[in-house]
Amino acid sequence: MPIMPAISSGARMQGLVMYLAGPGKANEHSNPHVVAASSRTLFAAGGAGAEMNREHAYELGHALDEARVVFGTEVTRRDTAALKAAQERGVKGSAAIAEATRDENVWHCSLSLPPDAEALDDATWSAIVHDFMEGMGFDDPKAADSRWVAIRHGLTKNGGDHIHIAASRVRDDGSVVAKWRPHPTRGGNEGDFARAQRVARELEVKYGLEVLSSYNKDMASRGRAHAQDGATKPQLDAEGNVVREPRIAESPSVTLARRVRAAAAAAESEAEFVRLVRADGLVIRAARYDKTDPRAVTGFSVGLPATEYANKHGQPVMHGGKKLAEDLSLPRLREGWIDDANSRADALSAWDHADERATTPREQAAPHQRAADDTQRATSDAEVAARLRAILTPLAQSAATEADYAKALRNHPDVVARPRYAKGSTTEVTGYAVALHTRLARGADGKEIWRNASYLGGGLALKDLRQRWPDSDSHRALAASAWSRSNRASAARADDNPLAQRLHDDARRWQRAVTSINDPHSRAWHAVAADTAGAVGAAARGLSGEQAQSLNQLADALGAVSGHRRPTQPQAVRSYTSARRVAATMLAASRDDTTLLWLAAVKQVLAASKAIGEAMAAQGHTRQARHISAAIAATDLQFQGQVLTPSHSARRVLSPTAVPVVRTRTSTPSTGHGRERG
Repeated sequence: MPIMPAISSGARMQGLVMYLAGPGKANEHSNPHVVAASSRTLFAAGGAGAEMNREHAYELGHALDEARVVFGTEVTRRDTAALKAAQERGVKGSAAIAEATRDENVWHCSLSLPPDAEALDDATWSAIVHDFMEGMGFDDPKAADSRWVAIRHGLTKNGGDHIHIAASRVRDDGSVVAKWRPHPTRGGNEGDFARAQRVARELEVKYGLEVLSSYNKDMASRGRAHAQDGATKPQLDAEGNVVREPRIAESPSVTLARRVRAAAAAAESEAEFVRLVRADGLVIRAARYDKTDPRAVTGFSVGLPATEYANKHGQPVMHGGKKLAEDLSLPRLREGWIDDANSRADALSAWDHADERATTPREQAAPHQRAADDTQRATSDAEVAARLRAILTPLAQSAATEADYAKALRNHPDVVARPRYAKGSTTEVTGYAVALHTRLARGADGKEIWRNASYLGGGLALKDLRQRWPDSDSHRALAASAWSRSNRASAARADDNPLAQRLHDDARRWQRAVTSINDPHSRAWHAVAADTAGAVGAAARGLSGEQAQSLNQLADALGAVSGHRRPTQPQAVRSYTSARRVAATMLAASRDDTTLLWLAAVKQVLAASKAIGEAMAAQGHTRQARHISAAIAATDLQFQGQVLTPSHSARRVLSPTAVPVVRTRTSTPSTGHGRERG
């Protein structure tokens, strides 16, 4: 069971201690008590291990903050994001600096165990915390005493055992505890975030806990910011009632890693990658840190649009590629892209254009322009809904049964439909969504504008239509079959769809390439996991609901084992694999084709994913292997009984002489492209 540290800073010691000792935001805290402290005096002030009350918290907060108050020591940090925001608003000089200065005399760190780990006793936590604070430099024999306390108040919302450390940055002689300290072995300075991870790994070994897989096996994983995780949860009042819905469905860093990996897998060149990321609606910016060539791009950062997730200044929250995952740094991504003079020039142009767009985001448009855009969008939505009603109403009136209606929807040239299934079922249809064909109406992303039929009015909701149709076991079976064929996007004609046939063969080749890796300890497994995750993530972009959720879960589980640490290789050294061709095909497909294409590849992709999971288990990554297995099971359940396999005659059409390859490299680097490699 790995120890997971999470650090934050603040200015109000009293407020932090009162929160840790209190009931929590939703009465989630239970039996708050002190398990360790820097001195017996502080331990006694916090109740000496007994359940804390308000008086204990008040006395403890004042005792922790005493040195700062006595010496008047200020501990500040200049917030560069706040400074930039102030300057953009026209605030200048010392006024901007003052606005961006943060008081950070309070150091707060939580040490958590995974939800599936066995809880530790107070004595073990106390020993761990004392060693941890010594390793962090708070308990330094060469400096004056610092003041800190560790409080335990039950499990996290996810069910994991944890403790909180509240520490003052001001020592008993008025000096400040430094966040940056020399690294004990490699030299140079080390920040408190990196030092906390290193010390936690050392304590896992010392106390016989499970050492974090990303540390001792050179496989990097990424944590998530508390603010981002908090935005995914509803805000509750004291009674546990929801007072504000979650701002976002999942942590932005998770979403970004998945979507960037899909774009990177699909792209053949760096310029194509930049354009695919922008086409997916993300904000991307170049990082230029080469002192010899100011225009050279050495990295990138990416973020969701400010309309979806922004900081308190209204700006997108940007994440560096390597911060998302080890294998998403720009040098690592360049290993799989074309590298020649033309591609480099094209990439530089794409980055320049992306930077121009990023500095003038759409969110900064004039208010009257945004209002005009919203009005135009609303008008377009109303027109789409009206046209859908005009098409669906006569179809519903002329249908004698539900099966007839589903068949009519499937065969209509101007509309596409997909059923909505009951939770956990692949046959029980509870509703349906419809969209006009993209030649008639399309969204900003060029894909269909889907509408739930229940919201169209006119009695087109499935529950209303069923009242006029016969209801028997045979009619329900016929209807389920008709809806299933509709959901497979004209699966009856799959053998005539060259794109689905080619995708099926690409997936088969990828399955063979993955399962042919004989050594379960080979590092090639991490590379094939990255490409498979890209393909699955690309497929999820064209699906919705529980189907998309299951694919996102699988893409995240595979992506978690793709970021192994290793030296960067030369550019264009990795081949353009079959999995990457699958990713490119899925990203380019229209939404009504996505389901059909995925069903043509799902069996092979899941088989490859299973092989990856087994290899991770053999390498000792048991937690990640379990996540992959669970995601495979969830995906298999969602698409159970819907696998499409082109006929033998269809495969003959796919011979190289009969069907041209859709995606080819514009140039062939000298290494590795003549054969497929993981």
